[in-house]
Amino acid sequence: MSYGFHERRKHLALALGSLLCSVALAQTVKSSYLPGIDFSSFRTYTWVEIKGRQHPDPSKDAQIKQFIDSQLATKGLTKTDGTADLSIDYQVAITKAEVWQTYEDWSEWTGVARIPTQKKVTINVGTLVVDMYDTAAKKLVWTGSATKTIDASGPQKQAKQAIKALIKQFPPDR
Repeated sequence: MSYGFHERRKHLALALGSLLCSVALAQTVKSSYLPGIDFSSFRTYTWVEIKGRQHPDPSKDAQIKQFIDSQLATKGLTKTDGTADLSIDYQVAITKAEVWQTYEDWSEWTGVARIPTQKKVTINVGTLVVDMYDTAAKKLVWTGSATKTIDASGPQKQAKQAIKALIKQFPPDR
């Protein structure tokens, strides 16, 4: 069976269109960490519970935590409800969201208390951000983000793949 010129053009256009769609939907995963941290000392983790903050869909919240839990287990970390080496939190944006991250700035000391610092962060649609804090030092030691991850209406296959790629970057290579 031979294809004519127009049929080949249609097939080529369809193939290029499919390729462009897959590139446009590709996830971007990146992470950063605090230099000088001995990540091998972290063996346990717990989820940070922030009063007043609740995921809009509790079933998706549980599913995302389960995906992260399973990936952290592959890294040798054990989840605990008590005191842990790491405190973990995640944020997700189903729509574009601007949030304030509050943390203690350890470089500013007033003699009485450390000064809390706030930083405005924009999280774009479908972005998942995972933060890991050294519980004892109260420092953010690792953060990672994955874009085009969460779909408000669809299955969470994308989220599972993104979390796997994200946690693959923990602990950081040095």
